Amino acid sequence: MKLSSRAVYGIRACALIATEEKTPVCLPLLAEKAELSEKYLEQILSSLVKGGVLVSTRGASGGYSLARSARDISLYDILVAVDDSFEIGCGSTLDPGCGKKCGKSCRDKSTFEAIEKQINEIFRTSSLASVAHGREDL
Repeated sequence: MKLSSRAVYGIRACALIATEEKTPVCLPLLAEKAELSEKYLEQILSSLVKGGVLVSTRGASGGYSLARSARDISLYDILVAVDDSFEIGCGSTLDPGCGKKCGKSCRDKSTFEAIEKQINEIFRTSSLASVAHGREDL
């Protein structure tokens, strides 16, 4: 499984924002710290605001801040906000056309559904706080 660049950068941006105490982080500073273009990062941040993960504040001291505590934001929340198609497909090469959404039955389908369920559970139970504070026990 490979996460999209939007997912990776979304998690990275949220982790950077989480390390700031209670002040909103402006886009130019976030882009510099995340080593991304402002335009691309702004698209990702907009998705995170729409998804209820971040709050955007306008004005001279404005920027982006977490919508709730980093402990209360799961990695799954971030992934769903930035990637509407976050899922794992069957990817079977033995049965072309077969996959998660095809409606056909193949020998790999149940295995990949079980794997997807376990991976989703890991993302649901892993908090942004654990990433922001550098914990490796995700």
